[in-house]
Amino acid sequence: MSEYEVLGEKEWKKRRTIADAIDVLQKSVGFNGDDRGEIQLGRMRLPSGDVVSLTWVSFESAAHRKTFIVKLPTATKFKATLQAELLIDDIGRLEGATLDEKGNVELQDGTLMRAVEITPALLPYGVSALDLTIVALTISQMDALDKCSYSTGEVFFGHPEDDPYVGFIDCSKLAGLDVPQLKVIKAHIADRAPEFATVSEQKIADTLRKFGMRIPAKRSRRT
Repeated sequence: MSEYEVLGEKEWKKRRTIADAIDVLQKSVGFNGDDRGEIQLGRMRLPSGDVVSLTWVSFESAAHRKTFIVKLPTATKFKATLQAELLIDDIGRLEGATLDEKGNVELQDGTLMRAVEITPALLPYGVSALDLTIVALTISQMDALDKCSYSTGEVFFGHPEDDPYVGFIDCSKLAGLDVPQLKVIKAHIADRAPEFATVSEQKIADTLRKFGMRIPAKRSRRT
């Protein structure tokens, strides 16, 4: 399995175009010439029932023996130039599309386009580093990494317990998981991510609900 590295993590919310992602790759790892990147998506179902897509560009570099990731905002739509005309379409069409250093994008069906720009989704909440850690380590604790990976077959990093990254989780698969008790999750987080050891069970529950994961019902006390 390739080693992964996320580039320009702090600026991902400001990016809007595939050209923005290519610029990061060019400046950081010399993406050019015959190099090709790929657009990948991860579905996330909101409490409203709407489905949005986590979006990123990946570049598997033989020279660096590593796959580089450049994140873009969560989106539902994109626009692009197709044969001199403006196209607006569902973000799902970009899944698996390839791109070159000039920003030319080829969809899996062979459609060629350029000037691809995503339309960020208006999420009803923010997702923090703690949220991402809670979700990733909950899945890790359940040994459900394979079940929740994207269709590409990739699963987080080589050691997801030590370096969780929710960008590789298929959020559409989270609702069906049999989530353990909150105290079990809390102990696992304390073990794997000591910097979040003081997180409360309430925060864990709130985050799992945010991502559509089922929270075990509390047992009623006998009187």
